[in-house]
Amino acid sequence: MGCIRSVLSVLVIAAVAGGCVSTSDIEAIQAQLSDIQRQVLLLQQQSSSKEEVATLRDEVAEQTDQLLKSEAEMLVGLEQLSTQIEQLQANLGDTNYRLAQLSQQITATNQELQAVRSALGGSLRRPSAPSIEPPEDPRDLYDSAYSDYLAGRYDLAVSGFRRYLESFPESPQADNANYWVAESLFSQQKYSQAIIEFDRMLTSYPDSEKTPSVLLKKGYAYLEVGQREQGLVQLRNVVRQYPQSDEANLARQRLRSLGVDPG
Repeated sequence: MGCIRSVLSVLVIAAVAGGCVSTSDIEAIQAQLSDIQRQVLLLQQQSSSKEEVATLRDEVAEQTDQLLKSEAEMLVGLEQLSTQIEQLQANLGDTNYRLAQLSQQITATNQELQAVRSALGGSLRRPSAPSIEPPEDPRDLYDSAYSDYLAGRYDLAVSGFRRYLESFPESPQADNANYWVAESLFSQQKYSQAIIEFDRMLTSYPDSEKTPSVLLKKGYAYLEVGQREQGLVQLRNVVRQYPQSDEANLARQRLRSLGVDPG
């Protein structure tokens, strides 16, 4: 572009020196010079764009080759992995087969041992010494039966307290054990059996502190089985013999509810 400008400048100077060029001619020549410069710049820009496109095309081709190479390597890796999986499956099948054989051998051995034991008929067993059960602890036996009563397991409570009475008839807790037998039967609505146990307690333990409760519950039981007069007698005995007790207050309330003067 610098050469074009220099040539045109020389032509302009020569024309002026010869006296044959006007000012308008010089302006026209400068306009042509500017147009030529623009064309030269455009050609340079187009040439630069073509080079960039060519460079980009080369880069894309290189990346494509790399991707194809990676894909080929991946396919090879997958084939190797598939081969390894097939080998592992074959090994697993062989292991399962061996385990099945071992299981059959164990089963057969057990059957043989069982047959030998049956044939011997227990002749190899040592005579066992007669078992001696340790004596029951009275506190544990009583507490266990009482826990059954509190939990509503009345049959177990009756069984436990009766075993306590058989094992420890002279225990200071014997009267209480007899009372809870009767209470358990009463809670099961076995009123006739409860009356028998209340009577047994009054006979066996006349000085028991449970006597007011025995008379009260005995009166309740008679009322439940329809023996009103017997029930009233028991409730009045509680009021008369133990007037300051909680049981006497309960007896008075029940008598009033029945329309009877507590006396």
